[in-house]
Amino acid sequence: METLGWKVCVLLAGNWRTATSVLVSNGKRHTVIDTGMPHEAHLLLQALEQHGLRVSDIHSIINTHFHIDHALNNALFPNSLIYGSQESCDWCCSLYSDLRDEQRWEKLVLNYYPEMSSYDHALEHMHQLRKLTLRWWDMNRLGARAQHRWIEQHGLPDGFEALITSGHVPGHVSVVIPDGAQPAIVAGDAFLSRANNDRILTMIPHNRVQAARDREMVLARHGRIFPGHDLDFTNSPNSD
Repeated sequence: METLGWKVCVLLAGNWRTATSVLVSNGKRHTVIDTGMPHEAHLLLQALEQHGLRVSDIHSIINTHFHIDHALNNALFPNSLIYGSQESCDWCCSLYSDLRDEQRWEKLVLNYYPEMSSYDHALEHMHQLRKLTLRWWDMNRLGARAQHRWIEQHGLPDGFEALITSGHVPGHVSVVIPDGAQPAIVAGDAFLSRANNDRILTMIPHNRVQAARDREMVLARHGRIFPGHDLDFTNSPNSD
């Protein structure tokens, strides 16, 4: 799919366990949106190779947010600029630090997810996610701080629009690649999937009401939508 000279394609297909990773390229500049988990590193590199690219060819990384399944292969790209929200990065880093607290984590997690009691099996689900934290979380995998360009100060690279969708985590950003005919919307976890969100192994929303609004905001957009944990699809909200 071409958008203002950009070609947008999936590198890692999102599913109920792993997140979507997307390549946006105009032939000269190449950007990866969300980089996945460490055990997927070889798959990400293979996907880039299939497009004739090496890590050194990637100009920039964009993280929709900094949850484990979206950002832990950033370190594969030491020469790339890394764009994302500082609010999201700081929030996620603090969350994962507190999840490592053996004695107090169940209490501390309520600082991040105050609505847990309104979700069925939320604590059980959080126990499973804590196991992933203990196995995979490493701030060094987010890339060097010198690489980061916070969108609060710098915005996104030219050609990309930031759509703030903060219900999943504070500072979550969905990425829009504009085009008059068919834009692309890389929604991250603002739009988990077209259905069966409860099956997806990810954190509950930080703010349930805002998460619902974010999903509707994405669905109100015309174009190609790339959910965080599902296959991409064409959305035509005014076609009825």
